[in-house]
Amino acid sequence: MPDRVRESIFNSLGSRFDTPGSLPPIRVLDLFAGSGSMGLEALSRGAAHCTFVERNRKVASILRQNIESLGAGDFAEVLMADAWRLAWDGPGGESPDIVFLDPPYRDSTDDSAQGPVRRFLGRGGDGQRLVLLHHPVGTTFAPAEGDGWLIESERRFGSNMITMILL
Repeated sequence: MPDRVRESIFNSLGSRFDTPGSLPPIRVLDLFAGSGSMGLEALSRGAAHCTFVERNRKVASILRQNIESLGAGDFAEVLMADAWRLAWDGPGGESPDIVFLDPPYRDSTDDSAQGPVRRFLGRGGDGQRLVLLHHPVGTTFAPAEGDGWLIESERRFGSNMITMILL
């Protein structure tokens, strides 16, 4: 995710939680974590814990190194898993407050009813979880009636789109 998009997201989250420049001690789930930039940024701004999910063994190894180099090991967990199949509950059965969902391009462009993003969101929630979905402009993830989730906001950043979803 480009730096300017990440910065804008965290400014928006700080405003949402009335904690400008920081986050309250929330639980974060970073799906398709890659280098971990979103989850690590959340931890650096005050999040209590982040669970990073990455299925590529080599990438997960680099992610673990990034976590350790920043001294965030006590506040982070790396799961080697397929994010699309992951249960919502994190360590200790606690549900995350924020989910960063930055799927691979081929998945983030499939906005069909049977696409992976819609199937994932369709697993439901309690309306208290905020999902930040990163996808290309031109892809639309508006919920259908009865989907159990709703769009809080959408922001465009060049060719990138961030859709904030209450789930």
